[in-house]
Amino acid sequence: MKKAEVISVTDEWAEELALLESLRVSRKEFVDRVCAESKATDAKVLAALRLEASYQLAEFYFLLKAQGIETESDIQRLADLHNQYVVDVLKDPAKMERLGVSRERALEAMFTADTMPRLLQHWRETPGAVDQSNLARLLMSVMSTETCRKVVVACAESGFLERKRTPYGTVLVVSNGTLERIFGSCLRALHTRIRKRH
Repeated sequence: MKKAEVISVTDEWAEELALLESLRVSRKEFVDRVCAESKATDAKVLAALRLEASYQLAEFYFLLKAQGIETESDIQRLADLHNQYVVDVLKDPAKMERLGVSRERALEAMFTADTMPRLLQHWRETPGAVDQSNLARLLMSVMSTETCRKVVVACAESGFLERKRTPYGTVLVVSNGTLERIFGSCLRALHTRIRKRH
């Protein structure tokens, strides 16, 4: 390939490359900020905060806030939509393979007559509270149950989430708003960078 051709290809993708750079800067900002604001300094905790799953957990909490998921009926609607999504995934083996989700894991992620009442009860008693197993259900498409537990524990040790054991043996998880705030701030900064380029 001639030098002129290389330059033209680079020019062709200039805007896309600039966007990619902005996205990478935004992800790095998120990691830097959660590590900086973490109350824990243990290397294992900080390593967990740097995982993609921690970013996805923050995105989940940001979306709850941004979409106004506040009432019991809101979380019921979210759980119903989640169940429909799982049904759709189960009907699409190619999508299941892309997501790296087994049929068993997808089925376990559905809210049933046993798990739905617990989700609603916890939210009704403490808005924003989801037990750890139900949180893993909602995050089924982006992380495993064990990864969910790992990042939730790290975020709790960092002071971003509260984890408390209930008399029923479940672990309730409640965000204090830090993850959402950092995620939202990084999104605003990303939007500003992109807008300035144009």
